[in-house]
Amino acid sequence: MANHSNNGASSINPGHDILEVGQNRMELVDFRLFSVNENGEEKEGVYGINVAKVIEIIKMPADISETPNTSEFVEGMFNLRGSVVPLVNLPKWMGIAEPEELDRKNFKVIITEFNRVKVGFVVHETTKIRRVSWNDISAPELSSVSSEGSKVTGIIKVENDELLLLLDFESIVDELGFYSKENKEIDIEKREYDEDKTILIIDDSSSARKIINNALIKEGFKTVTTFNGKAALDAVYEDKYKFDAIICDVEMPVMDGYTFTKTMKSDDKYKSIPIIMHSSLSGAENSTKGISAGADFYVVKFDPIEFINTLKKALG
Repeated sequence: MANHSNNGASSINPGHDILEVGQNRMELVDFRLFSVNENGEEKEGVYGINVAKVIEIIKMPADISETPNTSEFVEGMFNLRGSVVPLVNLPKWMGIAEPEELDRKNFKVIITEFNRVKVGFVVHETTKIRRVSWNDISAPELSSVSSEGSKVTGIIKVENDELLLLLDFESIVDELGFYSKENKEIDIEKREYDEDKTILIIDDSSSARKIINNALIKEGFKTVTTFNGKAALDAVYEDKYKFDAIICDVEMPVMDGYTFTKTMKSDDKYKSIPIIMHSSLSGAENSTKGISAGADFYVVKFDPIEFINTLKKALG
């Protein structure tokens, strides 16, 4: 029987430390979701989210306003110090059957920010902050996971051989319709040299890869997509394609965007290829970290105008 007490959750401070850029390490908030199967057996699921995407962790709000015409997984909206934040029931979204003895008053809400959009996710328990290496995170394509694997971006083996799953929160936010249509459709002004340009896209989020890839193909670019920095390096070193620009996410299993960028910029053969770091992590601090890693540009997803102008600059 799992302990559902939430002991220690209030001590979590997502902003307590900053990791050095390019060390291929990250910090994540460890949270738990409890489920019960058809045989009445309880299971404690172990999950994680990057600290950089967490604003804070709060108690379950008492005052939640229902919102019409929204997804069944959105419980409503609540006021967080003047900001109206949508509240997503993560266990429900994942199709989890919750044990009856769970007390909602003890649930936690992880306040996140993706692409300048604040969203609160209801979880059963938060436990601690883990510092891990991206090398220790397996890509889901290489692992055996359940049906929720379609929204899993990475898997880490933790204590007692348990598996911690990194969920693709970016795709969840997109799927629930929190991004505007304008932000999802990136329109790039047609230029006569587009059809001769090949762009390498690196992103572990299936949603982000699809949005970017479709937009570039629509405008006549040739594209190659990969889901982490290591796979991208393999594509570059293979020399099968001549890449004119690289669009690179920050958070990815096996090798993150910072490490990929530092590796590319330290190689005389490839350092001239412009790298656009394209991340859901907003704020001047994250932009500074991206540029310090060697990125030529840093763009927050999915700002169409900024993306257009930056791609033009990168291609000259």
